[in-house]
Amino acid sequence: MAEYDPGHQSGAWDESGGYEETEGTEHIQQHSTDQDQAEYSVDQTQDASGDSPSPDGATDDAGDYDPASPSVPSPQHQHPIVAKHSVVISPETPPAHQANTAAAAPADGLGNGNTAAPSAPVDRISQLEDRIRNDPRGALDAWLALIAEHRSKNNVEGSRQAYDRFFAVFPQAADVWVEYLAMELDMNNFPEAELIFNKSLMSTLNVNLWTKYLDYIRRRNDLNDNTGHARQTVSRAYEFVIDNIGLDKDAGRIWAEYIQFIKFGPGTVGGSQWQDQQKMDQMRKAYQRAICVPITNVNTLWKEYDQFEMGLNKLTGRKYLAEKSSSYMSAKSANTALENIIRGLQRTTLPRLPPAPGFDGDQEYMAQVEIWKRWIAWEKSDPLDLRDDKDQPGLYQKRILYVYNQALMALRFWPEMWVDAAQWCFDNEIATKDGSSTGLDFLTKGVEANPESVLLALKHGDYIESTYPVEENDEAKIARGKAVRAPYDKVLDTLYGIIKSLKDRENAEMARIEEATRLAAENAADKSEDDDEDDEEESFDKGARDLRTNGQIRAIKQGYAAQTQLLSRTISFVWIAFIRAMRRIQGKGKPNTELGGMRQAFQDARHRGRLTSDVYAAVAQLEWTIYKEPAGGKIFDRGAKLFPEDENFTLENIKYLHSRDDFTNARVLFETVVNRLTQKPELAHKAKPLYAYFHKYESQFGELAQIAKLETRMAELFPEDPKLAHFNARYSTDKFDPIAARIVVSPATQLRPKGLGLMPSIEQATSIQDSPRPPPFATRHSPAPQFLQATNSPKRPLPADDFDEPPRKIQRNDFGDFQRGASPLKGAAGRRLDQQRRMQGQNTTSYTAGPAPIARDITFLLGQIPRADLYDCHRFNPVNMTNLLRETPVPEYAVWKGRQGPPPPQADYPAQFGYPSRDSPAPRPLSPYTAGRGPPPGYRQSSIRPGSSGSYEPPPAVYAQGLPPPPQQHAQYAAPGQYDAPGVGGGGGGGGGGAAWLPYPPPPGYGGQPPPQLGAYGQPPPSGVAGQQQPQQQQQGGYARYPGHPY
Repeated sequence: MAEYDPGHQSGAWDESGGYEETEGTEHIQQHSTDQDQAEYSVDQTQDASGDSPSPDGATDDAGDYDPASPSVPSPQHQHPIVAKHSVVISPETPPAHQANTAAAAPADGLGNGNTAAPSAPVDRISQLEDRIRNDPRGALDAWLALIAEHRSKNNVEGSRQAYDRFFAVFPQAADVWVEYLAMELDMNNFPEAELIFNKSLMSTLNVNLWTKYLDYIRRRNDLNDNTGHARQTVSRAYEFVIDNIGLDKDAGRIWAEYIQFIKFGPGTVGGSQWQDQQKMDQMRKAYQRAICVPITNVNTLWKEYDQFEMGLNKLTGRKYLAEKSSSYMSAKSANTALENIIRGLQRTTLPRLPPAPGFDGDQEYMAQVEIWKRWIAWEKSDPLDLRDDKDQPGLYQKRILYVYNQALMALRFWPEMWVDAAQWCFDNEIATKDGSSTGLDFLTKGVEANPESVLLALKHGDYIESTYPVEENDEAKIARGKAVRAPYDKVLDTLYGIIKSLKDRENAEMARIEEATRLAAENAADKSEDDDEDDEEESFDKGARDLRTNGQIRAIKQGYAAQTQLLSRTISFVWIAFIRAMRRIQGKGKPNTELGGMRQAFQDARHRGRLTSDVYAAVAQLEWTIYKEPAGGKIFDRGAKLFPEDENFTLENIKYLHSRDDFTNARVLFETVVNRLTQKPELAHKAKPLYAYFHKYESQFGELAQIAKLETRMAELFPEDPKLAHFNARYSTDKFDPIAARIVVSPATQLRPKGLGLMPSIEQATSIQDSPRPPPFATRHSPAPQFLQATNSPKRPLPADDFDEPPRKIQRNDFGDFQRGASPLKGAAGRRLDQQRRMQGQNTTSYTAGPAPIARDITFLLGQIPRADLYDCHRFNPVNMTNLLRETPVPEYAVWKGRQGPPPPQADYPAQFGYPSRDSPAPRPLSPYTAGRGPPPGYRQSSIRPGSSGSYEPPPAVYAQGLPPPPQQHAQYAAPGQYDAPGVGGGGGGGGGGAAWLPYPPPPGYGGQPPPQLGAYGQPPPSGVAGQQQPQQQQQGGYARYPGHPY
């Protein structure tokens, strides 16, 4: 097979196209596997431009690019916004940046990889300083402990230095500002206290800090001053505080104190002098402003305002109250809604770094982020209707901006919040008091807090590029390019610095392990000399130590290599974004000139190193796609030498060759790379995307024989893939797969909705006889204890809508009698259904035969389970519960009852109520309407009609305290006809039941008039019938179950 020859580019390498070829400056190495990455991370000899730079950052590539001193745009060509806010890397680094850089530097003795000699124990302050130096933003507890240590030793100057260094990293830590202020005020150091206010107030909108400011103003201004200047100063301070933080939900105390301050001022409310009128106007204005803010005490302030207005003049008071009533109600409801939205929010001013996904605290941190986002979204929804309020213009934007500032105090190290705030300011054209952009201020502060954030750097560069004045002359293009370059250089310097610190930490870890191994070997040698152990055991211990040491070193290398690889990819994509921006601004350009453009940016990227193949592929595509320059092929050839085993770069190279119709070299490149990858089993998986692309290309433009050969090779290399997958890939696209598409031939069969099946009838087969039927609402939402097969019912099935609600009944009230809903199972349909059930109980073959029936008690238990939407307690495992119910032996009720022996000596219900107990052997009294025609056997205890569903069972009697209960005997019944009414025969089915209540007479249709003792409809019963039982119950301490009703 022919080898891949880069010479097919027709001398592209001979045409430099602005790219310098420096032999020996780029080291050809692939960094894809973990082993290669580990070697790559510790290789001290790699100083080539295409890979890693030398430890000091210098390279051997040609060019005058110096990363230590990038060029700064001249003032006459710099954008006014950039001149004030852009991050420019210059030798004159600000003191705050120097403090951050010093804090971020590794500890002494760790940067060179040497192990420091054992020294005397260090004090606690030195230990805390070491932690802060290694991790300035993460060691928050070390910062606070260092400050506390200085203050405990009364080291005022050391405390001040620690505070200043702390606020360089955490400038909005309001709680620490308050502690710093308290330290100075305790020493009556008022100039230092005022300096603290000047540094912190405007950047930290915190209620606690601003309250301390008010306390300081009132402390320094005595209100007993006869001149009135002190009161005027305090009044201005109150106005200043309310204008800045009066919107806070926790500012209710400041509003109340302000109103009290006005109330106790000179003048009398309701007086006629000018001071009185002025005081009244000030109080009215303060109240009207306070009741429009959703604060915690808004209800209290409204009541005070109501008393204030009504105390002055009821007529005008009602007018003022009516005008502000709607605003007060909006503020009150908004405060309630806000409390619900931010429930669980931690409004801290000590920000912490976000935990990595999957590590400790990740979910809690993201939960806080989501709560802040909900609060911001709620403010944007304008719940107070302030967007179009002409009386308070700009208040809507001011509230949203305030919430963003509050969120950024807690989420200082969350770049997305900075970008979100900046974008909202850009969209609404929010500007500061001096006219500069508030959004740009958010971006610059976000970059200071998160210098490694690629998101903030790209957003900052994009804003500068879009707002910088566009001119066609070269000087304007150069100035614009330098302005855009500043945020990119900032983030790149930070990322390269992180890689260097990782390298130092890796060397320190390895040196520590080697030192520990050496000390262990020396101790083992001394011990062996004392114990005179044999050489074989000593050599075994030495081999085990070496194996353990090598394993630790390998793990350290692999861990740091993974972090370095991630940083290298991040750096590469930042360079890609910068190269594209320079192409838009300065075009193709020419290296080593002021108007370098895209090619100068690519050369600078190669000089600094740590690039992946993505940079070479992106620049080559720009050269060929936009300028049709042969330099694109030159870059691809150079990348092929640097990354010979990178499948993604090879894929882009093949696509480039196909775009140039160079099919021969594309095939040669494909065969060369896949053969190289498949020769190593650990790299065979990298060939899969190459095979997939080439198979798709051949399927569209190649011959069938070539397609079949490719599929055979893919089946041999990747046997785990389905056999039909390769054939399916021939004809499928990203939008449609004609092979996997299912054509609907029979809509009735193929488009049947899930879970419906046959519509169940209202007449369903039950499990067994004598099984109580669960309530309708439980049957629909609980595991169904009956079969769902439809029976041969004469009635049509009910539609699904009829099962949405339980059957409605006319309830008992004072306007009529109770009327039961009509049963759908009366008549011939009910008798036929009962006959089918009795046949099933006799093991008769039935067309409704289904699964094995469920025991009656389990059926009853399932019927008591509430609906899923109403159950809010502990939830059990459905599978385990099903297995438990299936495997639990439950005997039949008759069998269980037979095992219980004789009944207890006392009935469940007292005898004075006249009804026997549920377990009594005596039959229950039957209705006189069914005399002589008893129900069919088994029907009364059917699950369709439970025996106790329609009968009245009074509760046990409740006896008064001190009265003995009446004597009771089990199953003592009255003789037939003992309580029969005059004129009513005791025979038949109703009189002989021994009921304590009078049986109902037969209806008029069955012969005879109604007995006179029942009276007419609506009249009370005679005193001799129903009235005899009530006094007896009251005398024995009982009570009636239902009050007397006019039957």
